[in-house]
Amino acid sequence: MDVAAAACVAGGVLGAVLAAYLAGASGAARVYPHPVPGSAALQIVLALCHVGPIVGLLSLWSSGVVPRTRRARLAHHAAVAVLAALTVAEGVAISVPVSASGATPLAFAVVYAAYTALLGIALLVLGAEVARGGTWQGPRRRLTAVLGLWLLVAVLPALAFAPALAGWAVAAWLLLFAVLGVTLVPRSGRPEAERAALPARAFAVVTWVYVAGFGSASVPVAASLLESGQLPSFFGVFRMLAGPWSVGASPSTLLMLTAGFFVLTLTAAWAAWLVRHGSRAGAVLAFVLLPVEALFWYGLSLPIPWLLGVARLLLLVAAWRTVGARPAALRS
Repeated sequence: MDVAAAACVAGGVLGAVLAAYLAGASGAARVYPHPVPGSAALQIVLALCHVGPIVGLLSLWSSGVVPRTRRARLAHHAAVAVLAALTVAEGVAISVPVSASGATPLAFAVVYAAYTALLGIALLVLGAEVARGGTWQGPRRRLTAVLGLWLLVAVLPALAFAPALAGWAVAAWLLLFAVLGVTLVPRSGRPEAERAALPARAFAVVTWVYVAGFGSASVPVAASLLESGQLPSFFGVFRMLAGPWSVGASPSTLLMLTAGFFVLTLTAAWAAWLVRHGSRAGAVLAFVLLPVEALFWYGLSLPIPWLLGVARLLLLVAAWRTVGARPAALRS
């Protein structure tokens, strides 16, 4: 079993154990937050456990199991992006205040349910493509589709009608990801010709990590603004996205800034996808976006994206010679 498959198995098993523990120990008819001692730390670990399934999905693509069709590519990229956003939402859930009735705040519940539905659809479509490809035979041929179907027929209804059971449904889903890790086809070695494309690939990965970690956080922040009119607190240490631009700003202005940053990061993710596939226009767009992103990093007090931004700039410069001149075979 390679490293990616092992990470998928470890994340799935540990995440299932934690989800089952929180569901059983809390016994509360709500999704978040959990009234369990030490639940904040456990919630952080549970969020981090999603990294394993993300790596598993990436390994699924590179293993050759997924047909290189446009539908499969779109479904795979959507699944990875939504799962990354869901991971961020899991972490932000720690700071979500309980409503007066003790239930999960409505805005956050809607965000979580929407992510779950989108992820379920993406995995279902991806699973259909894997089954159609025919590389896997037997029960594992349908495994990816089952991952999506379980979200739609078990997790989503539990979130809506039986929140006390949602944790158990999520635990079962994470165990299915562990099974996926066990059945992953080992990655084959990369052709020699692909080495020239490594800077472009690295730029795309760093950009997508940045978008997943900071851009997707705009969604639960916006949910908090809609729910309470305030920026959420990060573990009680500081207010998220609270920078010079937020001083004295109204909730509606903060919501517009948050939405603008979210759209900007999505555009950066698209530009990175273009660079990843050898587009010179995508590289130019990425160069243009970086200073605009830097304005938001300053205005919203985001220090870590500055470091990631330097890395992205250096990788983009290194990739400049290869974009626009890469063979079509390397753009799959």
